Amino acid sequence: MLFRRSLHLVAPTHPWLGSVHEGIQATVDLEALEAAFVQQSSADAAAAGGAFLQTFYELLTSLVGPSLTERLLRPVWASFSSGPPAQDISP
Repeated sequence: MLFRRSLHLVAPTHPWLGSVHEGIQATVDLEALEAAFVQQSSADAAAAGGAFLQTFYELLTSLVGPSLTERLLRPVWASFSSGPPAQDISP
């Protein structure tokens, strides 16, 4: 599964993702992934999230090619980029 493989490849540089990788069986456990991210600093979570998404993208591209990957992930990118804006916490 691409999700599990992506976690496995990113875990050496983001060791805290190793525990998420170990717990995954046949299904994608997004709750465990979210719990792992919530426990990290914003910078660490952003770095690991970016690395995970890039790795997932590259693995999928290697299997089905760039054109199909773009078509498959286009709705995800659109949803992700149009999400709620970050909160402004400045006074």
